[in-house]
Amino acid sequence: MMGLEGPRSNVVARYRGKRGRPTLHVSAHIDTAAIQEGGWTVDPLGGEVTRESPYGVSPYDRGGGYIWGRGVSDDKGECVALVFALEALHELGVELEGDLILTGNCDEEIGGVAGLGYLIREGIVKADYGVQLDGSLTGIGLAAQGRTRFMVCTFGRSYHGQLPILGVNAIEKMSKINVALNDYWRNVLLRRQRAVPGIELPSALREVGIEKLTAMLNIGTIRGGVQGATVPDRCEEEVLRGMIPGETFEDMRDEFISVIEGVKATDADLEYEVEVINVREGYVMSPEHPYIQGARGIIKEVLDRELPFTGTLASTDMNYQVNDGGMPCFNLGVGGPYSNGHKQDENVAIDEIVELSKIVALLVMRKLGTKNRRFFPS
Repeated sequence: MMGLEGPRSNVVARYRGKRGRPTLHVSAHIDTAAIQEGGWTVDPLGGEVTRESPYGVSPYDRGGGYIWGRGVSDDKGECVALVFALEALHELGVELEGDLILTGNCDEEIGGVAGLGYLIREGIVKADYGVQLDGSLTGIGLAAQGRTRFMVCTFGRSYHGQLPILGVNAIEKMSKINVALNDYWRNVLLRRQRAVPGIELPSALREVGIEKLTAMLNIGTIRGGVQGATVPDRCEEEVLRGMIPGETFEDMRDEFISVIEGVKATDADLEYEVEVINVREGYVMSPEHPYIQGARGIIKEVLDRELPFTGTLASTDMNYQVNDGGMPCFNLGVGGPYSNGHKQDENVAIDEIVELSKIVALLVMRKLGTKNRRFFPS
């Protein structure tokens, strides 16, 4: 599969309870976004800790400081919170009734096919309830879009760059496709929306008029040619198509190709190929589900504030928990606008990691049950 090289590693652990049911699956991903070559003011792998951040203040900052580096908010901080929660349960001698399944998944940033997608589709992970530790403490994630990553290639005929009339320029052909894809996005996809009652989208989206889950398209990379004096015979680009919940991969793929076929109908020299890199379909969890309502109460108990239910135009590994695993699920994490996720100078408040570990530990005890009066006095 494109985008995957070498062996893929996932971590799966089971913390067994007395009765083995119900089963709760808590997941976090162990890969990170790529490290940009420039623009960092700290070592992206240094783990530096400072008292303050020049990029803003976490609403949960009680003086614990900020830790810096690639992945600290997405998703290393969440992995640390999960470890702290389990360590606390173990040191306190908490005996659970149900089983706790923990996973550290590879490849979430490129689609999760070999990570949680593999673990759930192969039946390695099965659970009654799920938590995806990949988000923030600004809201409880219940809805997300799907996405398909395409590789589009156009083919031409090389010739001397000063005699381009005798060649076929693959970049020129791709440019025509991109004009059509941009029109398709701006005039078709932005009108394709799904309302999610009771679920808020991020304020940055609402400020530009996006209040519903909305289909999107992004041309992310483009490569072609060898030099200015040669007509390029090949051009390729990666296109990401954001899918609203309810859009099927098959229908979306056929529609995507029909846009390119529309270009070909006007240009007999256009030759192209479209390859699917990977797919994750979208989901919407009901805010009224008893599990979701119970989790919201636990989160409020820890944070002393009620978080809103939120949605995103992005996608996470929770897509697999809901769509393939059939689990009622929500996502939560650390970081916020100040964190610079996927950007240079990524950072996160250490106090947020502590708060998330408390939420995870309390959720595990409440959902999987313990009869120890030390934790639930009458």
